Amino acid sequence: MRISAIFSTPGMPYPFWERLLLTVLCSVFLGAAALHAEEIPAPKVAILVSRNIRPYIEAVEGMSVVLSETAGAKIQVFPLEKFEGKSQEVLIQNLSGENFDLFVAVGPEAVRLASERPVPEKTAWLYSMVLNPPPLSGQTETACGIPLDIPAKKQLETIDQGLRTVKRLGLLYDPRYNSEFFMKAVAGASVLDLKIVPLKVSSRKDIPVVLKQNWENIDAVWLIPDQTVISESIVQYIIKDAIFKKIPVIGYNRFFYESGAAMAFVFDYEELGRQTGRLAANTLRGKGCEKEIPVFHAWLNLRVMNKLGISVPEKKFPLIEAGP
Repeated sequence: MRISAIFSTPGMPYPFWERLLLTVLCSVFLGAAALHAEEIPAPKVAILVSRNIRPYIEAVEGMSVVLSETAGAKIQVFPLEKFEGKSQEVLIQNLSGENFDLFVAVGPEAVRLASERPVPEKTAWLYSMVLNPPPLSGQTETACGIPLDIPAKKQLETIDQGLRTVKRLGLLYDPRYNSEFFMKAVAGASVLDLKIVPLKVSSRKDIPVVLKQNWENIDAVWLIPDQTVISESIVQYIIKDAIFKKIPVIGYNRFFYESGAAMAFVFDYEELGRQTGRLAANTLRGKGCEKEIPVFHAWLNLRVMNKLGISVPEKKFPLIEAGP
């Protein structure tokens, strides 16, 4: 049956309907082709970078690749080291006039700028590569992004899996900066049948005394980012003294691992950048944005573990691996 027969009406010749059907079909196809040909503007993303250092550069590289491949975004990177004083005011004005769809702040200085002086206020922004992200300007909640904070509970689960003989964890910290972390650690440890022994210090000179008083009360020393404790020379002193006492140390970056920590939580900065890029792409698509746990790896220092007589876990766990 010819298509025109379906549309036949008494008194109307078939060719009329054939021409009408052809006209309609051509209009539909041409309209669809026109819509397809009309390009959707690529989203514009501004990445503000605190400093020109390797971790930030690697994070931006990973972020840029994901945003380009998954969102087709046009990316502009603004290193804040090049904009100081009045030039930063000019930068903010320029950013406000560029109609960016999203800002990504990398590092604390960039996050501070985006938090205290939104650029511009109505544009969404994410953070990356920062500890303890600050609250949004004039608001109580924080923006979303990828921090460098690994939750206490997640760290404890990893420690429990990698260092099975450790039951009493000595947490070295200054209550002025990490009392909240300590409370979360205590809560998380109770579920895992671990005990957190507080090693409180208020200055660096307190550290040797506090450790001497507690060596017999702990199975390991747990070091976290802390303004009072953070110092390469102090970290090396603690690790050296702990190894002498046959007690493992748990640290939070590659430096700790290379200095002799039995376990260290390590970040791949390009991987963190890719994680931020995926979150940014979802934000551009209008999806919800929440704070995510950063992707991390737990390196076991087999040389140190062997020296301390600590057995390597037989079961394989995600994120836990022998260090290089």
